[in-house]
Amino acid sequence: MNGVSMAVYEARAHREGRWWAIDIPAAGAATQARRVADVAWMARECVALTLDVPETDVEIHVYFDIPDDTRAKWEVSRRKAEAARTEAAEAATLAREVVRAMRADGYTYAETASVLGLSPQRVHQLAHAS
Repeated sequence: MNGVSMAVYEARAHREGRWWAIDIPAAGAATQARRVADVAWMARECVALTLDVPETDVEIHVYFDIPDDTRAKWEVSRRKAEAARTEAAEAATLAREVVRAMRADGYTYAETASVLGLSPQRVHQLAHAS
C-alpha cells in the first residue's frame, strides 16, 4: 500500500423498509444499500467519493443497528453458546480421563463401554484422543 495508512470509518446501518440506510459520521456521509451484503462496499464507495480518496485507502467497520431487545438476546445467546463450547470441552476432557483411568485399572474396551453406556468404538476413540 506504498506506506500510506488506511483510514478506518465506522458505518452505522439500519433497515428502512426494504433498504439499508448507512451513516458514516466521521466522513460526514450517508448512503443506502438494497442488500445487507452491499452495506460495507457502498459505505466504502461513499466515503471515497465524499473525501475524494481511492477506495483502497478506506476501511469500513459496519455496525448494524437492531432493536435493543433483539441485540440483548443475541448477546445472551452468544455468551451461552461460548459457555456451552467450554462446558463441552471440559466434559470431553473428563470423559477421556475416566476412560483412560478405567483402562489403566484393567477394564477392557467392552467392559468400559458397558459400564459407561458407550460403544466400544467410542471408548477406543476416547482412550486414544489427545
